[in-house]
Amino acid sequence: MLLELLTGLPAADWERPTECPGWTVKGIALHVLGDDFSLLTRQRDASTDSLTLFAQDHPGLEFRALLDGFNEHWVTASRFFSTALVVDLLRVVGEWSDAFYREVGLATMSHEAVGFFAEDSPSPYWQVIAREYMERFVHQSQIRRAVGAPELDGEHVCGAALVAAHVLAAWLRDFAPAPGTTIAIDFGSAGSWTWRRETDRWSVTDSRPGIPTAHIAVVPDRTVAILSRGVTAAKADASITITGDEAVARGALAVIAPILGRPDE
Repeated sequence: MLLELLTGLPAADWERPTECPGWTVKGIALHVLGDDFSLLTRQRDASTDSLTLFAQDHPGLEFRALLDGFNEHWVTASRFFSTALVVDLLRVVGEWSDAFYREVGLATMSHEAVGFFAEDSPSPYWQVIAREYMERFVHQSQIRRAVGAPELDGEHVCGAALVAAHVLAAWLRDFAPAPGTTIAIDFGSAGSWTWRRETDRWSVTDSRPGIPTAHIAVVPDRTVAILSRGVTAAKADASITITGDEAVARGALAVIAPILGRPDE
């Protein structure tokens, strides 16, 4: 759907500003392309990754500064690409990425920690794939909002909600009410899941056994905005309703609200 969207954009829409500071629609498309190149290089081909090379010329930078610096460097350096070339390259590397992820095996361990899942040790490829799915869901949604295109819907939103349910549960691991505490997280037609507090983590199920301790529901017409960081962290709360044990729900939201919303403007 991203390729269909980009192919049909007039030249003026490629230059529209987006929610990503300093990046136009074309800038986001170039970022996604660079991400695909980087993933194939370090994962499929086990070659030196982009941040390692960027760090050689920028010693002393922490990970976040390295990541932001490389992304900005790539987008700036590649902005001379024609829009037709960007679309063609996204199509080709997308096909290569899809083939690799279909073959690698979901349980296969990658060589990188997926911080998106609050991991600090090597992660299985299902987490890598889930991270990349959400990355593209977010960026396509940002482009759609910038050009006034309809929101993503159907299975695309269901997939993003599934990823979010597992990601948010992972980030809740240090929020520790009594074992057996349950929180229902509801994304409306995109799906609902139950988080259950185990001894040292939260498990995730797609069923709702009994009455949950707390229930957090995203307002239906705000589901895509929440899942794609289309609202600030401060405003995300207005898109959520709570029933049941409010203290438990608020405790969980204090952890996950910064993940659901983009930084305050």
